[in-house]
Amino acid sequence: MNKIQKVKSLFALILALSLLLPMGIMSTAGAPAKAPAARDYTIISPYATVDWDTWDRYKANLHTHSTVSDGKDPFVDVIEAYYARDYDILAMAEHGVVNKGWTKVPETVPILSFNFLLPFMKPVPLTEERNRQITTGADRGGRGMTDIMGIEMNAAVLMKNHVNGFFADYGQGYWGKENDFETVIAGMEEAGGLTHINHPGDWLGSAKDINIAKDPKNIKFFADLLKKYPSCLGLEVLNSHDSPTRHDRVLWDGLLESVIPYGRNVFGFGNSDSHHMGEIDTSFGIFMMPENTVANVRTAMETGTFFACGRRARPELGDSFVGEGAYPVVTNIKVDNTRKTITLQGEDYDTIEWIAKGEIIATGEAINLREHENEIGCYVRAQLKGPGGICFTQAFIIDDGTPPEPEPEESFIEKWINDFIFAVKSTRIYVIIAKIVDKLS
Repeated sequence: MNKIQKVKSLFALILALSLLLPMGIMSTAGAPAKAPAARDYTIISPYATVDWDTWDRYKANLHTHSTVSDGKDPFVDVIEAYYARDYDILAMAEHGVVNKGWTKVPETVPILSFNFLLPFMKPVPLTEERNRQITTGADRGGRGMTDIMGIEMNAAVLMKNHVNGFFADYGQGYWGKENDFETVIAGMEEAGGLTHINHPGDWLGSAKDINIAKDPKNIKFFADLLKKYPSCLGLEVLNSHDSPTRHDRVLWDGLLESVIPYGRNVFGFGNSDSHHMGEIDTSFGIFMMPENTVANVRTAMETGTFFACGRRARPELGDSFVGEGAYPVVTNIKVDNTRKTITLQGEDYDTIEWIAKGEIIATGEAINLREHENEIGCYVRAQLKGPGGICFTQAFIIDDGTPPEPEPEESFIEKWINDFIFAVKSTRIYVIIAKIVDKLS
């Protein structure tokens, strides 16, 4: 091959490569992008154990008061009032007083009671005969009301860092420390009982500013307690008339996102926290159980087979709304992990809304999570609205195996300063001065 032929051959090779190279690029870069792989996860329902055909619904209140502490009505009258209003489960959770049974005289702590006659007039308990009638439902078609051992702890704090304890004789007469939730949660856990955090918005003061409920520091404060103590089941998300507690569902959503990645749910409770007869039917729980027994109530609390319901929910229903008549209830729940759907059936509701990351992402009886995966973090929950009020489900966990993100660590100096400031703000004298200034401002 002469030089001219070699040059022609080289030119032909370069020309061929120049033609093929763009084709090769187009074959990859110009091809349609592959669709991202579908998110892989499992829907974990707190209601998975419920047999909707045979289990029944039981109306419960786990937080109420009488003249034994700071209520306006006698111990026996309060029990009778709940029974007359068709309640099935009741915990007389008095400030600093363990309810050891409706036939037992409560061990009152007069200095913690607003009834100043208590030192001279002991509370009157139910008679054995009347207790038998109520607990067996002898005069109510055989539908008895179950007596739950309860107490509201941190009885004398001004900051209202209250915690309800159940199923254990702990906390009697304990005054508590300002801003200290942990002591009583740890003590009740060691005693074999369960707890939930009462009206957290009352402690935070979040009714005046929703951003207080959204504050990562406040979410972390409660999340750390829930992660540390598995016997602390959650918090009241509905309390009485929902005034200082109106943003507690916002806090709940933040806690769900924060705590679920660590392997546990955060249950929402509804309680009247009644201090007089007019508050009895404001907020309550609906428990799904095979039978109304103390053991089954405890199991339902631990597994989340209950709903938080109320006549008022100010952000969701409107500030002036008060439910009347039949309240919304759930009658069936089906989870399909193949199709990634959750379907609810219920009664006495107008609307069902689905919430994730604190936002409504869908409406209707069923939600297809595949259609909302970019809106969902680690949970979804539902709320049923109707003329009688509102009903909140517990959260359905979206478990994709993603480990929790590492939390930023405080430096030694930051931690020391924050702990010091918190300790100062937790002294009784600081709290008293702060309360006076707040009233005057």
